[in-house]
Amino acid sequence: MSLTIADGLLIAAILVAIPALMLLVRILGRRFSWDPEVSRKLVHVATGCLALTFPLLFSNPLPVLVLLAIAIPLMFAIRRGLLGPVGSALHGVERHSHGEIYLALAIAITFLRAGEQPVLYVLPILVITLSDTAAALVGTVYARQRFAVEGGAKSVEGVVVFFVVTWLTSLIVLVLMSNAPPLNLVLISMLVAAFCALVEVDSWRGLDNLFVPIGAFLLLAQHLDSSPADLAASAAVFVLFLGAVLGLAPMLRIPLQAARAYAILLFLIISIVSLHNVILPALTIAAHLAAQASRPSKSKRPDFDLLFVAAIVSLFWMFVGDAMSRSVISPFNLTFAGALLGFLAVALKGYWRPAIVPAAIAASAAALWIAEVNLPYSQWFMPTATEVGVALIVAMVLPLLRPSWFDQRRSLSLFGLAMIGPLFLCLKGVLLP
Repeated sequence: MSLTIADGLLIAAILVAIPALMLLVRILGRRFSWDPEVSRKLVHVATGCLALTFPLLFSNPLPVLVLLAIAIPLMFAIRRGLLGPVGSALHGVERHSHGEIYLALAIAITFLRAGEQPVLYVLPILVITLSDTAAALVGTVYARQRFAVEGGAKSVEGVVVFFVVTWLTSLIVLVLMSNAPPLNLVLISMLVAAFCALVEVDSWRGLDNLFVPIGAFLLLAQHLDSSPADLAASAAVFVLFLGAVLGLAPMLRIPLQAARAYAILLFLIISIVSLHNVILPALTIAAHLAAQASRPSKSKRPDFDLLFVAAIVSLFWMFVGDAMSRSVISPFNLTFAGALLGFLAVALKGYWRPAIVPAAIAASAAALWIAEVNLPYSQWFMPTATEVGVALIVAMVLPLLRPSWFDQRRSLSLFGLAMIGPLFLCLKGVLLP
C-alpha cells in the first residue's frame, strides 16, 4: 500500500468538502425551514455518495484509512461544537448517537476487506446510504404504526421501505456488478434485504450505520458464489435459529430486541467461521445472563452493552487478521473464553465460588480443542496450555476477588481484561514467528 501526492490532495479536498457541505445544508435548512431529520439525512446521503467514489479515487486502502483517521477526530470536534455552527446540520436532531463515526468505521472496514471485488464495497455502502435515508424520512413523515425499540421507536412503514429499497438496490447492483445466475441474484438480494432490515430494526444509537453495511458485506462475501440450494438452506437455518432464540427469550428474561440481536451476532459468526467457533461466544452470552441474574449490573441496558462490546471485539479481530494477512481465530476464541470466565466470576457467590476452578479448566480445554480443530488456520497464533491458563487467570482473578468493581461498564471491563492475553499472544506470534 502506498500514499501518493495525488492521494494527499484528494484527502485534503474531501476534508474541506465535508464541513463545507454541512455548512451549506445548515444554511439551506434555515432558509427553507427543513425538519432537522431532513438536514441530517442529506448530509448522510452526501457522505455515502462521496464514499462510493473511493474505489475510483484511490487504488489501495491506505489513503482511505488515512482519510478516515483524520475525519473521525474532525467529526468528534464537530460534535463537541469546536467548529461553531457547522455541526448543527448533523446534530440538529436530539439523540444520543454516534452514527457518523460508525459510518466512517464501516467505510474503512468494507473498503479494506473488499479487495478486488468492488461489489462487496459498493452494495453495503449504497444500502446504508439509500435505504436508511428512505426509511427514516418515510418514518418521520408518513408513519402510523410504531413500535418500541431501544432508545425510542421505529415504524412499520419505515421497515417496509427499508426492505424494499434494499431489495431493489441489491438486485440492480448485483445485475450490474456480478456474474451470478438470475435465480441467485433474486435470492441473494432478498436475503440481504431481509437480513439488513432486521439488523436496522435491532440497532440502536446510530449503530445501524456500522452493523448494516458490515452485515451486508459479510453475507455477500459468504454467499455471492453460493448455489440457490445453499442460499435457501442458509435462510432456513437463520429463521430456525432466530425462532429458537426468540422462544427462549421470555424464559431467560431477555428483551425481544436484544434476543434478535444475539441471534444476528451468533449467526454472523457462524457465517464467517466454522460452527464450533460459536461455542465460546454463545457460552459468554449465557454467563452474562447468569451474572445479571445473580448480581445485576448498574447499566440501564446490559444486554445491549454486551452486544456492542462483543461486536466491536469481533470486528477488531477481523481487522487485525486482515491487516496481518493471518488468521487470528485463536486470539478471537481466547478472548471470549476469558470474558466467559469473567462473567462467571461475577455471577458466582458464597459456596459456589470454588466452581470457578472446574469452569476455568473446562474453558481452557475448550479453547485448546477449538484451536486444534481450526488447524491449519490457527497455526500462526497457536496457544500453549500455559498461555491459555495465564490468559484466563488474568481475565477472571479481579472479577472473582472484587466483583463490585464490575457493576459499572461490566461488559467493557471484562472484555478489556479478556483481551490482555490474546493481544500478548498476537505480539509474541509477530515477534517470534
